Amino acid sequence: MAARLAAVFVVAAAALLGTPGTSAQTSPAPSAAGQARPKIGLVLSGGGARGITHIGVLKVLHELRIPIDYIAATSMGAIVGGLHASGMPAAEMERQLGAVSWPTLLSDSPERRDLEFRRKEEQAAFPLSFEIGYRDGEFRWSKGALSGANLELYLHELTRNVDSIDNFDKLPIPFRAVATNMVSGREVVFSSGRLYQAMRASMSVPGMFAPMEIDGRILGDGGLVNNLPVDVVRAMGADIVIAVNIGTPLMSRDQLQSLVGYASQMLNILTEQNVRQQLASLKPTDILISPDLGALTFMDFAAAPQFVELGEKAADAVRTELAALAVTPTQYAAYEAHLRAPPGKLPTELDFVTVEGTHYANPEVLEARMATRPDAPFKLKTLEADLARLYGRGDFDQIDYELTSVGAQTGVVVKVLEKSWGPNYLRFGASLSTDFQGETFFNLMAGHRRVWVNSLGAEWVNELVLGSTRRIATEFFQPLAVGSEWFASAYGVAQRSPEFIFDGDTRLAEYDVLYETAGLDVGRTLGTAGDIRGGLKWAHYRGDRTIGEAAYPTILTTETGARLMLRWDRLDQPYFARNGLRAVGEFFYGNRRTQLLGLDLRDSSSRASMVVDGAWPFTNDTFLNVQARVGAITNSHAQNVIEDFNLGGFLQLSGLRTNQISGNYMGFARAVGYRQIATLPVVGRAIYVGGSLETGNTWDNRDQISANLRTAGALFLAADTWLGPFYLGWGIASGGQRSYYLYLGRL
Repeated sequence: MAARLAAVFVVAAAALLGTPGTSAQTSPAPSAAGQARPKIGLVLSGGGARGITHIGVLKVLHELRIPIDYIAATSMGAIVGGLHASGMPAAEMERQLGAVSWPTLLSDSPERRDLEFRRKEEQAAFPLSFEIGYRDGEFRWSKGALSGANLELYLHELTRNVDSIDNFDKLPIPFRAVATNMVSGREVVFSSGRLYQAMRASMSVPGMFAPMEIDGRILGDGGLVNNLPVDVVRAMGADIVIAVNIGTPLMSRDQLQSLVGYASQMLNILTEQNVRQQLASLKPTDILISPDLGALTFMDFAAAPQFVELGEKAADAVRTELAALAVTPTQYAAYEAHLRAPPGKLPTELDFVTVEGTHYANPEVLEARMATRPDAPFKLKTLEADLARLYGRGDFDQIDYELTSVGAQTGVVVKVLEKSWGPNYLRFGASLSTDFQGETFFNLMAGHRRVWVNSLGAEWVNELVLGSTRRIATEFFQPLAVGSEWFASAYGVAQRSPEFIFDGDTRLAEYDVLYETAGLDVGRTLGTAGDIRGGLKWAHYRGDRTIGEAAYPTILTTETGARLMLRWDRLDQPYFARNGLRAVGEFFYGNRRTQLLGLDLRDSSSRASMVVDGAWPFTNDTFLNVQARVGAITNSHAQNVIEDFNLGGFLQLSGLRTNQISGNYMGFARAVGYRQIATLPVVGRAIYVGGSLETGNTWDNRDQISANLRTAGALFLAADTWLGPFYLGWGIASGGQRSYYLYLGRL
């Protein structure tokens, strides 16, 4: 301890005699004896989620009154270090990063409420977020698992107060961020530019985040070349270095059991080598903090509070050495006052709003859909909401904004980077279900979306399903004017699927049902929440008996008429929702022709149905979902088994066989509770246990509708996976029927 104190005073004396490297922006705070104190440089290493540990270290440095003169950092360390360099205190940083939705931040989707409604429908149909593009005669895909647009927007929001500072030496704390030139393999040290872009570039983990292109350079994670940039902070002028090393340790032999494991180990080895070189450069006067993070990994963002606590613990372990660098309360108050950078001044009105960077998208459409306009008072929150909605269209890899002046005019320039793999997108999915009683269904699904077919933003969407259900569907969606909420839609569907006829628990027959429909709608989008549409619809049904006695005939039905549909979706997730409401209502009225047993029956027909789903949280990890469904078919003829309403199967009167009961009228309600018991790394998001209470029935005629409802319930283990929901469940119905179920993919 005495030797360390002596070294500190030697360095202080050297600083008095004119040690080079003193920042021109701030003068060193005098020590208690009136001498210039040594300049202190803070080095924060990369390590993914482990980098949140740095916040705990910063909290202890604040508690001990240790001023920081320079910060150099890499990857997640660059994010923590950049925020602190912009003037954000550790306590505020802990609050901000503790409140953020990490699943959203580390994804390419905005909050679901900001998704365009058509993208919500696509997300529910194809839960797997992986997207392949087709452009210029070749298949393309993203440069990384994630574009990082959500992260970049978030960092810009947190550092907006220093947007006007492009020289990092003029930040409240001079700062450097380290990235890697992915072409030359050389180190890139950011000393100027946009702070949030430097932070984001430094954290471009290969394979996880797409690299950033800045000034013609393709930039990846700085940990590849310098994960603990001691040399960088020393070059800035630091006399004493406080280095915090939280890098991921090398995996053991037992952990190297997969391709992913070997790939991760390769990156760890590269990082470990450059970290050792930097550790070897530390001097006796420097302080190294190496938190023991145990088994916590670079992906454990949900453990943010634990990381902060471990950072405090590690800094406490060298509290004596750190305390030697403390200044007086008065001096530290003056230092902190200097850190409080005033927020950037915002205009009250705008002269222009423009969108730049488009190639196939029409900027006029994008500008017209923004609430930020030259003819309205400027509000930053409105602009941020506009950016979220534009990103929620699904067209862009990155999106950003800049407040700028052109002569005497002030405006906003929204800069977009279209997906390099568009404008044709392919998505894939699969579903599997069985009740372990002989009813097993398996489907493979592919979806195609072509955006910006014309300058108004038309889309052409197609779907192909192969398996137990065979389906091909297409829709052409056409906005009616630039920026208009009104649209026209032409669609067509051809589908074959099995339908069953039961007598009690006994299956009597199986039909192969062909369903064909086409129509033309005119409608209006309801913001990002839904749409309402109405138009002409033609539908044809043909049911051919495949199993059963000859008494079950072929059935042909054709309907022509008008339909009205309302769709509304504010659920926060398509599956395992935690809050929000979803509703779908449809009404059809028209003429109907049925051919059955030599009869040619013609009459009018109407069909109405409504499904409402609501979700509410009980606690942070326990949730309730309530669903209600009703339906009615009215006509003058008997029940038609190929087009009526069905109940039976998992969570649809559990315990009964799939679609065991059917009728022209249907009523159903259920309450499902589920509790998250674990996270699901790599292949999904979370694991749940839960149960349901269900009631409902179907009736052939309206006068049969009564309180004679069936009841059922289920217990299940479930997971929210990248392929969709997974369930392993058991159900029981009021008649004593029991069944086990396995589901994977959309229900």
